[in-house]
Amino acid sequence: MTRPQPYWWAPAKFPDPASPSPTDATPSPAALPAECDVLVIGAGHTGLSAARTLASRGRSAVVLDKEVPGYGASSRNGGMIGGGHRLSVEQLESRFGAQVGHRMLKEAHVEALAFARSVIEDEGIDCDFKQTGRFRGLWLDSEYETSARELERLQAIFDLDAWMVPQARQREEVATDLYAGGTVYAAHGALNPAKYVLGLLAAARRAGAQVFGQTPATGVERSGSGFVVDTPAGKIRAGQVLVATNGYTDGALPWLRRRIVPIPSFIVATEELGENRLRDLFPTGRMVAESRERHCYFRPSPDYKRLIFGGRAAMFPAPDGLAQSELRRLMTEVFPQLGDVTFEHSWSGRTGFSFNFMPNVGERDGIWHAMGYSGSGNAMAPYLGHKVALQMLGDSEGDTAFTQTPFDGRFWHPGKPWFLPFADVFFRLRDRQANARKRK
Repeated sequence: MTRPQPYWWAPAKFPDPASPSPTDATPSPAALPAECDVLVIGAGHTGLSAARTLASRGRSAVVLDKEVPGYGASSRNGGMIGGGHRLSVEQLESRFGAQVGHRMLKEAHVEALAFARSVIEDEGIDCDFKQTGRFRGLWLDSEYETSARELERLQAIFDLDAWMVPQARQREEVATDLYAGGTVYAAHGALNPAKYVLGLLAAARRAGAQVFGQTPATGVERSGSGFVVDTPAGKIRAGQVLVATNGYTDGALPWLRRRIVPIPSFIVATEELGENRLRDLFPTGRMVAESRERHCYFRPSPDYKRLIFGGRAAMFPAPDGLAQSELRRLMTEVFPQLGDVTFEHSWSGRTGFSFNFMPNVGERDGIWHAMGYSGSGNAMAPYLGHKVALQMLGDSEGDTAFTQTPFDGRFWHPGKPWFLPFADVFFRLRDRQANARKRK
């Protein structure tokens, strides 16, 4: 029987949300502090990183989450850590100017990953981290030259250890002929995301932050120079508020909810295939992602026994049976030799997309936020959590180019993403068009 929990949870000893540990249980009203300097909503990578920074600088920081800490995408993702950009170098230069655009690229590709690695090392987080590199497989032949030119432009801006792999040498990276070659990013890595977020939780608590699970913030109101935050366990007065909920932003924060689109990503873990079979599939051990709209991503498990395979099986909360069927179809496109394997785990998580596919750090009416990672949160979320915390402290080291990205909503997105089933149809049509071009 396929288990609905993420594969990562058992080796991380991640708390079962149905019966949480006492330290993460719903607190009694007496357990919640009456006030704090900063209240952080969301105990994922962003919120915990921010709380660690705030508490280490002497601020009383309280973090609330409506589930157990780390329950969302922070513990549910594919376990790949690196950097990247969705807009081209030319698009970034055109929209923001060369100086700001280049700063965004360096932060996304270099500084965010360097920060995440430093936290893992400094805090002694045992999260199965390994610098494996990542291979980005190109779906269409026409993408190869475009990607090569883009890589040249990036390497002219900053030092980036990456190279192109032609299709003739693709099997040195991954045992499939599906792609038209690709790009290797050498600094990218692999980790267990559940161990990673639990390590950030422990680090935030060591710094002095108080973190409460199963305690949703049900309302935030201005009160004098600060705020009053409502929870089922009572009210908390806070001098400042930071929202770090990304794809799990709910109706208690309507302005932010209208600016984030929660896109589900679905992942499966296979039965044990054996190390030899996994080494055949991944000769270099690199993480693999691809350029097509369906955006599959896959990797060996840390113990080299299972394949972890994810992708956008649907753009709405699809039933598990439908998701598994679609992921099996996609997996056997990449690896036809795995048509007979079974799935031991099947789960999903919500990524938070902004409408321009770029993260944003900012403040409105005194409420700060950092979100919109658009599928690249393992490095960027802790980094921008740290940056926004520094900005809240008035520290110039908090400067980031991602304060300059637009963070606009759309009139047709009032809150609940009613349009996602229609978007799913649109992207399936795009997939068919790309597949038809691929076959020519």
